[in-house]
Amino acid sequence: MGLLYAGGARRPLRTVTREGDAPLVSIIVPTYDRAAFLTEALGSVVAQTVEDWECVVVDDGSPEPVSLPGPIDPRIRLVRRAVNGGPAAARNTGLVEARGTFVTFLDDDDLYTTDRLALGLQGVGREPVAVCWVRFVDEATKRQQGRRLEGDVSDTILDGLTPSLGAVTLARELAPAFDDRLDNLEDIDWWLRTARAHRFTTVPSVGYLFRRHAGARHRTDAASRVADNLRFLEREAAYFERHPRAAALRWKRVGLLAEVAGDRRQARTAFARALRRRPSPAAVKHFLRSLRPARKPAR
Repeated sequence: MGLLYAGGARRPLRTVTREGDAPLVSIIVPTYDRAAFLTEALGSVVAQTVEDWECVVVDDGSPEPVSLPGPIDPRIRLVRRAVNGGPAAARNTGLVEARGTFVTFLDDDDLYTTDRLALGLQGVGREPVAVCWVRFVDEATKRQQGRRLEGDVSDTILDGLTPSLGAVTLARELAPAFDDRLDNLEDIDWWLRTARAHRFTTVPSVGYLFRRHAGARHRTDAASRVADNLRFLEREAAYFERHPRAAALRWKRVGLLAEVAGDRRQARTAFARALRRRPSPAAVKHFLRSLRPARKPAR
């Protein structure tokens, strides 16, 4: 089966084809103990305008084993990990299990628009890695904006917020594994390694809906996120030395997370480093705030 996608291509279009009897696209959905959200997420998969897909749901060792909502679409299959390994390990399990020519992701509490797969296939007809735009579920549907990532973005991918992993489509054989040592920063690391290896294109339409909610987020407390950011900054020290804008953003994130974790000293240090790497009014504001004495709890 061959599909040719056009629309704004700067380079010769490639024919998007599936391999043999494999599905055209594999959708990997890691999940942990969020059955209600998972049901809605899978509903957005079944509603896709592109029908040639498989969906690999990876139960990351939930306390109560995940059961798929019925009636079960035969294109959806469930894989259960014996132990909880975190989002990187769960996505890696999905990559091993996936059979599709192309691969993409969906978090169990987020949603696809009905044309999400079509947007991704349009993009991979132009470049190896395609991204669409993202908006919050509760935002007005008319909002259409996001970063434009085109060509070699290895020097700019971390200068701003990286897309949600659910916004990406790429050939399965090109998808790198996730680093499960970075439990709370596996996506940032994955984007950087992918950008170093492949060219990007952006399909300027919203295809992924990110849900804001107060529900539990397993293994993502602020202190752990600070530790993973510091580990990543150390490991990629040479990159951040060459890219001060990216370094400033990462140190700002450390400062904000350290504030949430109650570590004012770490927050102050992080904001100071962000300010040195990229002075700005916002950076000054964050640093000055960190100098204020901590408020005493009301009696």
